[in-house]
This record gives sequence, C-alpha cells and structure tokens, in this order.
Amino acid sequence: MSGLLLVLQGILVVESPGGEDERGPGNVVGQWERLDGSDEVRVVARSDVRLVAIDRAAWETAQTG
Repeated sequence: MSGLLLVLQGILVVESPGGEDERGPGNVVGQWERLDGSDEVRVVARSDVRLVAIDRAAWETAQTG
C-alpha cells in the first residue's frame, strides 16, 4: 500500500514488534506504520470496519495545498 486508510467505523489493531495500537474512527493506518524499520507489521480488524483508501499522491496534495 502506498497511501493510507482512514477508519470511518470500527476498530483496527496495528500489531508490530513494538506492541499493539488500536485505531478507531478518524484515525489512519498507512505506510508510516513501518517507521520502526520492521516489515513485521500486521493490521487486524477487531470489529467490522468501514475504511476509505487514499492514495499517496492525493494525500500529499491535500497536505501541501
């Protein structure tokens, strides 16, 4: 994935060697989850979820105007 996922509904759990982090409505999951240098990142839905996928170019354009 080269963008991000915006959580609209439900709970995601991001699992990495550093621990677990829950993401709920309004939170995002994306490429930066691997900033610790690990390729061992897994995202698991803890409940039914609704997500919006945003590609990297659109995200960067939105950030820079």
